Formats: sequence, structure tokens, C-alpha cells
Amino acid sequence: MFTLVSDRSRYFRVKRGQSASDVESELKTPVLGAVFAGRIIKVADGKFKLYSARVGDTYRTVALKFNADEDELKKINGSKPVYPTCKLFVPIN
Repeated sequence: MFTLVSDRSRYFRVKRGQSASDVESELKTPVLGAVFAGRIIKVADGKFKLYSARVGDTYRTVALKFNADEDELKKINGSKPVYPTCKLFVPIN
């Protein structure tokens, strides 16, 4: 007989009424894909800083500010458009 052992801190179940931004602020990590009640999300490895974009910011300028890789930054944030007050997750090295 086998026993399933999992690290519960690595997974999060979305509760009824939670939006993607609610889950991201609670986990302090990006969430990609649809967010719906009952979905189990694997918490991303690594540490992230939440950055609020300013006028003129692009993935390139944010990557240069934090010495991060532009392509990785796009992947982490799901290639969403960057606009002022947009919240971006930036990996902490």
C-alpha cells in the first residue's frame, strides 16, 4: 500500500469569491491561467518582489532596473501588458 505525501505549503486551493489578484497578494507569487473556486495552484519556487509599473515602463526597463532577465520577467507575468500602476512580479536574486 502506498501513502501520498505532499508538501501542503507548495499548493493552494482557490476559495469561492477569490480573484487572481486576491490569490497573488495572499501567496506573494504570480498565478498564471484561469482562477476559479476549487482550483489547486502550485506555489512558484523562488522569491518575488511586487513592483508597481510607472509611466514609460516596459519589460525591458523593469528588467534593467532590477538586473533581471527580460524573457523570464515576461514568462513570470504571463506576458500581460505593462501600463502605469500595473503590478509586476520581479524575481529577487
